[in-house]
Amino acid sequence: MLGFISNQITSAIIDGTSVVWFPVPKFDSPSIFSKLLDERGGEFAILPGNITSLSQEYEIPMILTTHVETDQGKMTITDLLPVGETIIIRKVESDFPFRVKFDPIFNYGLYRPVPDGNRRINPRGRDCVAFIYEYEGDVEPETENVWKFSMGKGYLVINYSSDLKHGPMSERTTTLSLDFSRPFQKTIEYWRRKITTSKTRKLSHLYDTSLAVLLGSIYAPSGGSIASPTTSLPEIVGGSRNWDYRFAWVRDSSITAEALLDAGYLVEARSIIRFLLSLVNFSSKPFFYPLYTIEGTIPPPERKLRWLSGFRNSRPVRIGNAASTQIQLDVEGFFMSSLHKYFDLTKDNVFVNDVFERLRYIADWEAENWSIKDSGIWEDRGDPQHYIHSKIMMWIAMERAGRISRSLGLGDPWRDSREKLYTWIMENSPGYFPRYQGSKEVDASILSAPLYGFVDVNDETFRKTLSRVEKELVKEGLVKRYSTDFMGEAKHPFLLTTLWLARVYIRLGDVRKAMNIVEKLDKVSGSLHLLGEHFDVSSNEFMGNFPQVFVHAQMVTTLKELESSWP
Repeated sequence: MLGFISNQITSAIIDGTSVVWFPVPKFDSPSIFSKLLDERGGEFAILPGNITSLSQEYEIPMILTTHVETDQGKMTITDLLPVGETIIIRKVESDFPFRVKFDPIFNYGLYRPVPDGNRRINPRGRDCVAFIYEYEGDVEPETENVWKFSMGKGYLVINYSSDLKHGPMSERTTTLSLDFSRPFQKTIEYWRRKITTSKTRKLSHLYDTSLAVLLGSIYAPSGGSIASPTTSLPEIVGGSRNWDYRFAWVRDSSITAEALLDAGYLVEARSIIRFLLSLVNFSSKPFFYPLYTIEGTIPPPERKLRWLSGFRNSRPVRIGNAASTQIQLDVEGFFMSSLHKYFDLTKDNVFVNDVFERLRYIADWEAENWSIKDSGIWEDRGDPQHYIHSKIMMWIAMERAGRISRSLGLGDPWRDSREKLYTWIMENSPGYFPRYQGSKEVDASILSAPLYGFVDVNDETFRKTLSRVEKELVKEGLVKRYSTDFMGEAKHPFLLTTLWLARVYIRLGDVRKAMNIVEKLDKVSGSLHLLGEHFDVSSNEFMGNFPQVFVHAQMVTTLKELESSWP
């Protein structure tokens, strides 16, 4: 069971009582605790001894509470990342003595630190990390990396500093003094205000956690939204489909923005939309890259960390993502859909007029370039194709631009181009929407066509496509993206398309089928209600990076759409 906490600057993954992933100083930085990807990668672990029972919950979103029972008594651990700081605070209340292992290793487990008291210094840099505690009980070192704590309560803190002259051991901080109870409580208050109890009458914990994941994915300094906080958690255990998702994908970010709009978080959605608008260039394709760093810069090249064994020996471990070199034509459509939804909800003419030249350029570029090939929504690393879903989303980009333009009294200069594109799509669809031009296969991405308004849900071509998806791609009620790609079989169901199917069923009036999907996902999400990218139906566990933000985004949207159908 993996837990996720964030402070909208960076995040941590917690496995039981151990912090096994903590990139610093931000989401896409090297991790100093990397046990998630290698047993020798370093961790910050509370060691209670022989555990007889362990349970976890989010009593407050983004605040992880772990209840531990041993043959000696009970322990409660409350983990959070305080707002505005690159530190972890763990509040511990224990009936029995325990140990703490502080074992940071810099650069994803590559550089063992230089010890300096309670500090560990990067031998290849000036950054360091310190272990601090405010504890009502006895504490004594046992080994270089292990401390013994008596029964009691208090705070255990990991503090990362980018330079030796910063941080808790510096003269400056000593002069100012530290108080960890205050940021602990203020962070609890922040998330309690941020996410009030949901109004949904069913599955409220799933809704609240999903909303928290969306908000926790936002890098507050820029408004960029990561696709997932982890890298290289495998799509198939032991396989090589292992990717780094700690970037701001235009597609994923747009889906997240729409879900936040559905949930009433207009300010946060606008911050993502504004971030994406800042990336539009006028030299070539509007979004020249399908993904960007969370600060809005050019994404780094993909490389392999050969010293890491990978999650359950799934090699290679990758950082960076080679999808940045691809042409992906669907992303502008996802973005324009989110921008239109924002405008439709807020009537924010000032904002839209201010960015209209970018909007117009996007639509103009789509109108002139819809006939080129791309790598598609699934970022296929084989030969580019005329992916039908990509063409549909290009149509969406022009259609949404037309709606906004007409609302501003500026007409719709893209009508003829999108009519030509619509005709091309239908002429290349032999009674159903194929995966790409000339393909005999179907692709679950087409489930989004009625959700974005390209066709009605009862359109004959779509219904035939839906029938084939249900017959060929549905596995125990969940939906695979496609059958195979250049790397072989797509083995496990994909939860984004699974929730698209649920939303299709809602539009068809088959609410029970939609609820079956949502309830199944709620059941497998466990007590923390976190969802991954894929789901292995044979082992009943999530695969791929975790948690997966656009899955939670679609869960928010699906639950909002279901609300009006619930008795």
